[in-house]
Amino acid sequence: MKWKKAVALGLAAMMTLGVVGCGDKETGAQGSEQSSAQQSSESTSENSGAESSGEDASGGGAPEGGYAADDVIEIEVYDVAANYHGIQSGWFAKLVAEKFGLKLSILAPQVSGDPAGLYQTRCSDGHLGDIVLLDNADFIECIDAGLIKDITDSVYSYENLAVFKTQIDTWNGMIGDGSKIYGIPTEMSNTSPETYSENIPFTSVCLPWDYYKELGSPEIKNLDELLDVLEQMQEKHPTNKDGDPAYAISLWKDWDGFGMENILQTCKWYGQEGRDSVLLGNDNTIMSIIDENGAYYKMLNFFFEANQRGLIDPDSSIQDWTKTDTEKLRTYRKYLLWYNWEMSLASINLTEEDRANGVGFVTVPVSDMNIYQVADSYYGSGRVWGIGSKVEGETEKRVMAFLDWLASAEGSSYMWCGIEGINYVLEDGRYVQTEDSSKYMNGDIELPAEWGGGKQGDGGQKLNQYIVAAMAINPITNEPYSLGYWSSQQEKPKDQRWVEWAEKYGTDKQTEYYADKGLMKVVANVNVVLESDSTDMALIRSQCAQELKDASWRMIMAKDRAEFDQMWSTMKDTMNGIGFQELYDFDCQKYQKVIDVRKGN
Repeated sequence: MKWKKAVALGLAAMMTLGVVGCGDKETGAQGSEQSSAQQSSESTSENSGAESSGEDASGGGAPEGGYAADDVIEIEVYDVAANYHGIQSGWFAKLVAEKFGLKLSILAPQVSGDPAGLYQTRCSDGHLGDIVLLDNADFIECIDAGLIKDITDSVYSYENLAVFKTQIDTWNGMIGDGSKIYGIPTEMSNTSPETYSENIPFTSVCLPWDYYKELGSPEIKNLDELLDVLEQMQEKHPTNKDGDPAYAISLWKDWDGFGMENILQTCKWYGQEGRDSVLLGNDNTIMSIIDENGAYYKMLNFFFEANQRGLIDPDSSIQDWTKTDTEKLRTYRKYLLWYNWEMSLASINLTEEDRANGVGFVTVPVSDMNIYQVADSYYGSGRVWGIGSKVEGETEKRVMAFLDWLASAEGSSYMWCGIEGINYVLEDGRYVQTEDSSKYMNGDIELPAEWGGGKQGDGGQKLNQYIVAAMAINPITNEPYSLGYWSSQQEKPKDQRWVEWAEKYGTDKQTEYYADKGLMKVVANVNVVLESDSTDMALIRSQCAQELKDASWRMIMAKDRAEFDQMWSTMKDTMNGIGFQELYDFDCQKYQKVIDVRKGN
């Protein structure tokens, strides 16, 4: 089983929802999930069938009291994307209880301590969850095992889900004879599978603009020159303004899967995306992940060289994402970022004076890069929502109504935009952020009693996954759900760093700049159902993954080049000895299907 993290949300506005940042690890077959939350300027009971499609504004005050407290049904949500294990609480729990009569008990394998054991135990019991959220291949295994309910006869009686009939039919058409509907893909969009809608590449070199300017904004031609720039930054700023030690690079290891996730993401800088034992190229090639000519080896070398220069946070091998996010990222204690959403998280604590003075992170082009950029997740992001096969009667009706609501403009607005009247208002057909939104987001103001009080972030949704993508067009506003793309946000004065970025590079469209300069290539987003592992193959995959990620961490911390090279050779020998070639041959055949679909074959 591959336990993947969901994409973390970058915008400060998304923090209202209580979502913890997560990695963009491989998400089934379609390509990397996109963090649709990046902004360019920073800154009735449903228990009896379909609900309205959400032509009205979302939220609009406290949740409607459709269900009394003693009529609430507790359901289990088996959720591979969740970073939270337990009962959903707070304002989102109140909303779901009163609208749908549901109490969400979230089972999060990745934080349970024993993800494989949790999965196997619940599968053996014949009930994985009332709502199930799994990666594509695992979901199909559960269909075959009789753990997922056939929703063919009911799904399109829910009009919000019916809006995505093309996407839902396409995914389910790859299952069996294609006549049954079992799953609802995650993060579907209504844009295009060939279009990348965000203004900033999903992964690229991101540096603090004020420190970069301090060095004279030098052109960076390659990774060696990037290390030179980072080394100068760290020499000039060994601590943040509070005196805490700062480093050019701070890594974390709790997102690792087949290899080191930090390496897998930065592989995309050089035109390849790691998928298990293979590297998929934006030129439609397939290469072994342990090929010395590949991007994994290149970026492993980069981090090794960085450590040789003393640029890597010594806590890297013992810290998790939460620590590096809250203690390092948001306090200016790391100087290289690579996710577009990380830049927004890093802006949360900036003052108005900081913003006016050009403080904060921006993308900085590196001349030899060829970024692997996956288009919008039109057909889904590689995970699937479903209903447990044992769910029936009233529970089934409420669960289906809840999923339909997640697909609606109203539900998507709660998930992506927060609470109407608290975080935004609807004015003249568009969403406008409230003056106190950030205070609610940061917990400086507690929610009103009608929303249960407490800090908004603490009570935000803990599902950490969506049916509709943030860059999908909201039918209420005809603009994306993502805050940074609201016209009301675009009209606000931009932070000084982005003003100066546009002056330097001649445009305020980072994505267009990278594409026009040949620094990025968009590949079609395809959500393909791939062949599952046999028991023997799963064992080989697990052993190879463990060896690669463990060896990668050791190699980054190697004392010198000779030890690095010896570790690489030993790792390859070990992996080949436990069946890597067999795994690679299997994955080449499997992922060729992705390449063929992208090529239109």
